[in-house]
Amino acid sequence: MTHERVVYRERSPWPQWVNVIFWGSMVACTYPLLAGWGTDTPFPQRLAATVAIVAAFVGIMYFVGGLTVLVKRAEILVHLGSVGIIRKRIPFGDIVSLESVRYHPLREFGGWGVRGVGAKQVWSARGDEAVVLHLVSGKQLYVGSDHPHRLEERIRTAAGDQLGQNV
Repeated sequence: MTHERVVYRERSPWPQWVNVIFWGSMVACTYPLLAGWGTDTPFPQRLAATVAIVAAFVGIMYFVGGLTVLVKRAEILVHLGSVGIIRKRIPFGDIVSLESVRYHPLREFGGWGVRGVGAKQVWSARGDEAVVLHLVSGKQLYVGSDHPHRLEERIRTAAGDQLGQNV
């Protein structure tokens, strides 16, 4: 990742019901191990397995839990999780126009996350609001947001007259 100055940052975590299911699943996987239900495996081995499962769940949350949008001086960076391994960069010059919208995640994309192929793609963690970036390629990129009007305003301010320069 470049160390370019971030003008605006927005983080959309998973909704609470997803967190309950996610962490509840971890407990459901680890508790029987710790309690020793249905096994003669020694406790140190069960503890090691439990630690491995917890580490896997924490890793999943760290790498893909939620959505972060960074508006920089020359681009937008959208990434899943806290570290940004799964990410997408959108230079302002690739954006023809943008608008805040309310959309139907299930009907249009089959849910939340990184979804869509062809002309429409979405990056979202929750909700039904986004900023749609209309790109010079003819594609539309929906960037999920808890505050789409604010995100749109910050992009427009940061981009200035850079929008659509690659046309």
